[in-house]
Amino acid sequence: ASRTGCVTRNCHLTVQQTRPAGEPGLSTSLASLSLDEELRVSGLVTQLTEGFQIDDDIRLRAIIESLTAQCHLTHQNIGLLTRIELDDLEKFMSDPKTVPVEKKYELAVRASYLINAVANAASHPAWP
Repeated sequence: ASRTGCVTRNCHLTVQQTRPAGEPGLSTSLASLSLDEELRVSGLVTQLTEGFQIDDDIRLRAIIESLTAQCHLTHQNIGLLTRIELDDLEKFMSDPKTVPVEKKYELAVRASYLINAVANAASHPAWP
């Protein structure tokens, strides 16, 4: 089995890959990570420790803004793709407090799914 590991702050992370099944596991022994792996693990640790301090409405607004700025989708496109009424989407973007929690939940789940679907499509331009 091959093993990789790192030390990030006070956290020891070691991942063991079992061959041939390829199922990842954990181990107590430490090995070295490549620089790229260290950067990715550090980024993940940062996202997990700092990211949950961001207000949910701000995070959802950022997701929608990413869909419009980076993916060039209009609010109407987002509404159609997520099956959220355009009025609800625009109310949320203007003042999240005016939108019921149930609508925010639907918008959050569907917008998160949409941004992941767009990212997957961008990283796999030629689907089989």
